[in-house]
Amino acid sequence: MVHDKDWPIYFKDNLIVGSLDSSVGVACLWTPKIQFARKLDPATFCVLGQLYSYDGLNPMIRNILARPRIRTIILCGQDKIGSADIMTSFMKNGVNEKGRVIGKEVAKIEKEIPRAAIDLFRAQVKIVDMRGVLDAAKIQDAISAAGAEPNTPWAEPQLFPEAELSTDRFPIDPHGVKIREKYVAQAWLRVLHHIMRFGAEKPTHHGTNQKEALNMMTVISDEDPGNIHWAEWFNFTPEHFAGYKPQVLTHEPVPSLEYTYGMRLRNHDGVNQVAQLIHKIREEYFSRRAVAVTWNVSKDNESAHPPCLSLVQVIVQDDVLHMTAYFRSNDMFRAWPENALALRTMHKEIADAVELPMGELCIISQSAHVYEENYNEIKEILREYYVREVDFCRFDSRGNFTITVNRLKKQIEMVMMTPKGEKIFKYEAVSAFKMMHALVADDAIGEIGHALDLGQELLEAEICLRTGLEYRQDITGRQAFLKDLDGVVAKARARAVTVDNAVKETVQR
Repeated sequence: MVHDKDWPIYFKDNLIVGSLDSSVGVACLWTPKIQFARKLDPATFCVLGQLYSYDGLNPMIRNILARPRIRTIILCGQDKIGSADIMTSFMKNGVNEKGRVIGKEVAKIEKEIPRAAIDLFRAQVKIVDMRGVLDAAKIQDAISAAGAEPNTPWAEPQLFPEAELSTDRFPIDPHGVKIREKYVAQAWLRVLHHIMRFGAEKPTHHGTNQKEALNMMTVISDEDPGNIHWAEWFNFTPEHFAGYKPQVLTHEPVPSLEYTYGMRLRNHDGVNQVAQLIHKIREEYFSRRAVAVTWNVSKDNESAHPPCLSLVQVIVQDDVLHMTAYFRSNDMFRAWPENALALRTMHKEIADAVELPMGELCIISQSAHVYEENYNEIKEILREYYVREVDFCRFDSRGNFTITVNRLKKQIEMVMMTPKGEKIFKYEAVSAFKMMHALVADDAIGEIGHALDLGQELLEAEICLRTGLEYRQDITGRQAFLKDLDGVVAKARARAVTVDNAVKETVQR
């Protein structure tokens, strides 16, 4: 049994409760509820709130069934993502055997809400579809007309277990993720974690399933092919890699293979493309034409086993030689680490030949996938090594910032520095929000961890600006800030108690 004082159960702080004697609820979609609340008579509606997302149906159903007196829902305001369509489809069609809204399967009713309760809700509650209507007077008329319905309970109150949160795949932008690490070993852990968490599951022509991410970019900055940063979690040995390298670094055929990457790169119809890469960079260090391809149109367009590595390009920038490799298809568990280390070795070969320092290796894997039969082994590797071995406080190649509070100008100031420490730009703003807006507009931050840290620092800077506390950047300053803030809060509470006691004494007199 839910007492009226405890209702609504879900999102109570986000809802405006009118009169519990009313049988009308108002869902104003994406239009701010306060825009209607100022103009509607609160004595005529039971509750007013927004319906933002597809999942909003679940708390609505739970709230109404916990106190089953609402008989009419007025659907009004602006709809930005189709929430109203979800609601009307649910009321008209119900759900399928998987709990998906029929006609709008993107929305799902939680399995903890039984079918009988869903059907009861649909039978007893009606929708007045006024989506797009922003005129409060028209909405008030609809509320008044619906308010003639009695608000007596139409069922016994029902409460359901909390939804169990789980998913096989987390949402993400379908194209492109960049993983930057010094070494192949750490990058591989992040690659596997990303695909297992975000990859789409789909079939393969091998008769098994795969998890796949599209256009994954991995950047390796510091791997020395002569002194590989070897890891115990690699699924191959140094001896195995020594046997694999010639397939990339030489044009010698392998009896068991139709071709190797080395054959295509170093003897492609008689052309040594690696030698040509070296020649083009020597001839014009700024060339954009130093490209080698493995795809043979006359053979590979119809081949059952075309090369996965399609293209290699080298380019000079800031006096170092960078290399990019493009894979049309890349087995990121069984092949990618050895692919990356062999390419890095070839990268060093070319850089030495043109007498330039080796820059970064960038690998773009259009279909970055792992196979179903490897899922368990991948999970074991990630369970044992991912958190332990990956550094989550990563260097931001876009630079760093110093933050200060300027009390004379009443503003926050940030000085941007290059990775080498050279000061290059100054930001000024009167609030953390405006400063963050400027940083986002300039794409000034390249690492999520860096952005989260700066967000916290900026909030602390604004609090110090407003309260007079001393601002000190970094973790030591943060600890001092929190201690100072505790003191400010304690003093504020003491003042509040003093004022409260004074008021009581005044009233008693």
